[in-house]
Amino acid sequence: MSVCTFIASDFPLTEVSPVQDYPFEINLDNGIMYDGGADDNYSLRSFQDVQNYTDKKNGVCLEWNYFTEGRAKQIIEYMKNALQNTTSIELWHVWLMDYYEFEDRPVIHRQTVSIDELTTKHIKKIDDAEIWNTPDKMYPNRPSFYCLEIKR
Repeated sequence: MSVCTFIASDFPLTEVSPVQDYPFEINLDNGIMYDGGADDNYSLRSFQDVQNYTDKKNGVCLEWNYFTEGRAKQIIEYMKNALQNTTSIELWHVWLMDYYEFEDRPVIHRQTVSIDELTTKHIKKIDDAEIWNTPDKMYPNRPSFYCLEIKR
């Protein structure tokens, strides 16, 4: 299991890949990660499990090594284009899981914003969201899921 950030929509979403290959280097001694730093160094890949998390029918999973302002601006442009075909889309940050019992179901944190108000700070907040923050002391194994609904 792992963390996943995805965009959900009622209208089909297009996949996106970087236009070229970039290096990916991790220096454990210095704690530095380098992926070429290009703003187009991210992917949006088809996400088949979207209906496990939302009523939306279509989804793309966001794959990037880390947040940058430039990448977030491109994601916002992607969302603007997606909103030409539907009234709302959702940006989710979840722990991938197939099934959960009542006691370990996730706590879902929701926020709504219009596309005109959406900023890179919203994207960063979702990307940085802590899944295992144990908000419920009675059920400490419950993850937190985050959904930012973006409206036209």
